[in-house]
Amino acid sequence: MQAALDGRDSLVVMPTGGGKSLCYQLPALATDSDPTHPLVVVVSPLIALMADQRARLERAGVNAAMLASGMEEGHNAQALRAISSGEVRLVLAAPERFASRAFRETLATREVALFVVDEAHCVAEWGHDFRPDYLRLHDAIESLTRPGAGGRPAVMAATATATPRVAEEIAMRLGLRDWVAVRSGFDRPNLTFDVVALEGKGAVARKRATLLHALAREDARPAIVYCGTRKGTEEVGALLVEHRLQAVCYHAGMSPQERRASQEAFMSAGAEVVVATNAFGMGVDKADVRTVVHWAVPTSLEAYYQEAGRGGRDGRPGRALLLASRMDLGRLIRFIKERETSVEDVKRYVARLRVRAENGIVAIGHGELDTHGGTGEREQVLLSIAERAGAVELQPGGPEGLLVRLTGSGSPRKAYEAIKAARDRGWESYRSIERFISSGQTCRRRQVLDHFGDDEPCAPEVRCCDVCEPDVELVAASLRAAPASRRARGGCSTASANGIANATGGTATGGANGAIGTRGATNGAGAPEEIALDPADEARFEKLKAWRLGRSEGKPAFTVAANTALEGILRARPASLEELIAVKGIGPAFCERHGESLLQALAEL
Repeated sequence: MQAALDGRDSLVVMPTGGGKSLCYQLPALATDSDPTHPLVVVVSPLIALMADQRARLERAGVNAAMLASGMEEGHNAQALRAISSGEVRLVLAAPERFASRAFRETLATREVALFVVDEAHCVAEWGHDFRPDYLRLHDAIESLTRPGAGGRPAVMAATATATPRVAEEIAMRLGLRDWVAVRSGFDRPNLTFDVVALEGKGAVARKRATLLHALAREDARPAIVYCGTRKGTEEVGALLVEHRLQAVCYHAGMSPQERRASQEAFMSAGAEVVVATNAFGMGVDKADVRTVVHWAVPTSLEAYYQEAGRGGRDGRPGRALLLASRMDLGRLIRFIKERETSVEDVKRYVARLRVRAENGIVAIGHGELDTHGGTGEREQVLLSIAERAGAVELQPGGPEGLLVRLTGSGSPRKAYEAIKAARDRGWESYRSIERFISSGQTCRRRQVLDHFGDDEPCAPEVRCCDVCEPDVELVAASLRAAPASRRARGGCSTASANGIANATGGTATGGANGAIGTRGATNGAGAPEEIALDPADEARFEKLKAWRLGRSEGKPAFTVAANTALEGILRARPASLEELIAVKGIGPAFCERHGESLLQALAEL
């Protein structure tokens, strides 16, 4: 806040609920004493949150205006008149507003003391919530005038989920100058972090039992349950309703009216649980969420912590529960592979744009870049790479989307570098969440803080996590739905290895990295249980061994996969990467290197 008052650029990284909005709302109050009445401009993609902030500011006596798409007829025009008249001190605007000539010209009539980019991680192209509109904010900032000294206004970039690397990218993209870094502690001391690993036969039934147990107590609600797919959202929602919980669904496949009704029901306490994809949550200011459950593993640790942070914003105890399955890792690998592209793919994409162009310019609607469904995420990646390669230039196109100008040139080398950067970022995100759910010997809170570069000691005000202090009842619930024969053998497939060991007083076995992983079933003597292959499977097994030899590139065949892994593959007959990674002995590296080839070989058996 002092940096803003001093006219210096700043990058504010605070966890959800940490007070980021105060850092720019208070400077807006301070402008009342300035006879020139300079303006504070806040850019945010979160329309619901902007509406809430505007209402709070006006109750506090601050004249604020809000401009975004979807407002009532005449609202934006009235807001522009209020800005021009000088009565408004703070403007809240969605990023696409800067495509409006009327909006830019209106801002040009006022001196701007502070330009705030909220949710600034959206400018990080390979971050978990990239938004192309944010790339144009640098030019918008440069076009404005600061009070007195001239030049552009001070810039404040604010976010809750930026690693040190993403923070540097934010500063570069927005052109921050001599900026002040403000990083408060990332710890959420009132939140408990639990990871429950569910594998093997009966895992889905145990997962349901764990979820129902976690939400059974009245003080565990209101709650958000995040699912990885629309289908999963509907199924989990039906499960909760079946067990007499007041639940609604929210995903991008629903109509805008249906989504609005679900959100309003949850916000007004008409529904106590919302089951949603990651399309839900940004800008939803509900402070009393007690539990955030991840039914599916999120795409990165940043995405997980941002979503988990929506619990306990009122300072009272909250819980973040992640129900982890190796099959989910297969889904994430598939997402990464679907995003992979080549220089030729980029060339073909630019050629398609050229066919649509009029006078070298193409208008791309926001729906074409929708990352919550369809092919939008891939289109977004191709567009970003084309821009980095110099083949296109982007400009805001108003509420309808972006204007893309074809330059007629472009560097294949730059395209390749951007493609490699995208692939590397994708795998880094995957490894961050894979490590988090697999490290059953390291405090979950400590892992999160280390990831965000926060070296402060953990200081939980509640039970810390499943590693430090397991929830015995939760572990029991995750075992309850398992077949008795499975439990009697003492496997560790139903909860984090460390959690079961501490909760039951016994020992548990984990995979190579800890919690996510199972050892084979054992007989009473502790030896691996052998299951003979029938003659037909023996023939297929030999074909798999031949496939393995072909993939070994002259190295010993076992370096590709062990015989026991091939046997498991033959019995499971996986048809997708999600099913393949669930097979004992198969890991992410194998799926990345050999997964598609193996699935093709299995289809030909």
